[in-house]
Amino acid sequence: MASQRRNEVSFTGNVFVFLGTVAAISVTGVMMPGPVTAAAIVKGYRQKWAGVHIALGHAAVEFPTIALMALGFSTVLQNPSVSIGIGILGGAMLIFMGISMILSRGGVVQTLKRLAAPPEGTKDGDLKRGESKISSQKMDEAKNKVADPFPYHPIVAGIITTASNPYYFLWWATLGAALTLNALEFGLAVLVAMAIIHWSIDLGWDTLLSYTVHRSRGLWSNKTYAAVFAICGGVMVFFGIWFAGSAVVSILGMV
Repeated sequence: MASQRRNEVSFTGNVFVFLGTVAAISVTGVMMPGPVTAAAIVKGYRQKWAGVHIALGHAAVEFPTIALMALGFSTVLQNPSVSIGIGILGGAMLIFMGISMILSRGGVVQTLKRLAAPPEGTKDGDLKRGESKISSQKMDEAKNKVADPFPYHPIVAGIITTASNPYYFLWWATLGAALTLNALEFGLAVLVAMAIIHWSIDLGWDTLLSYTVHRSRGLWSNKTYAAVFAICGGVMVFFGIWFAGSAVVSILGMV
C-alpha cells in the first residue's frame, strides 16, 4: 500500500531530476500575473530592492504552508467549505486593495504636477538658460515624497498579497502538496532543498521586477505612472472578482 502511494505522488525517482522539476514548475508559476507581481511593480517604483522584502513576506506565509502540507494539511484546504471561505475572504481583500490603488493614482499624479511646477510668481523667462523647471534628481525626490497608492511596507505587502490570494492555497493544496510528498520520499533534507529552490525563484523574479521598474522610472511620464498603477490595481481587482465569484458559484451549486 505504501509503495502504491509513493508511485501516485512521485514525479520522479531521481532526486536531481525532481529538484529540476521543482525549479521548472516554480518558474512557470511565478511568472503568472498575480497580486504579488503587481505589488513588486508598485513597490519597486519607490524602492529598488522592494522585491527582496516582498519575497521575504511571501516566505513568511509559504514556508509554514510547506510544513503544513508535509503534515497532511492539504486535505483541509481541499474541503469545499474551506476553499469557498478562502475564495470569498481573499477575493474581497484583493478587490479592496486594487480599488484603493486605482482611486488613489489621480491624487498622486496631481501632487507630482504641483511639485514639478516652478515656484509661485516665477515666470518661465526667469529661469536660467538650460535650466529645466525641475531637475530629474528633484523629480525623483518628489516622487518619493508623494502618497503611496499601496501604503504597506514591502514585507507586509508580500504577506498580504500572498495570504489573500486563493490561487496560492489552491496551488499548494494540489500540485504543491504532490511536490511536498515526493520530496518527503527522499527525506527531510530534500524537502528543505525543495522549499529553498522554490522560494529562491520567487525571490529572483520579484527582485528583477522591482529593480527593473525602479531603474526605468525616470522614463515614466505622469500618465505612464498613473496607467501602471491602474493596471496593477486592475490585476488585483480582476483576481479578486474571479476568486470571490468562483466561490459564490460553488455555493450556488451546493444549494
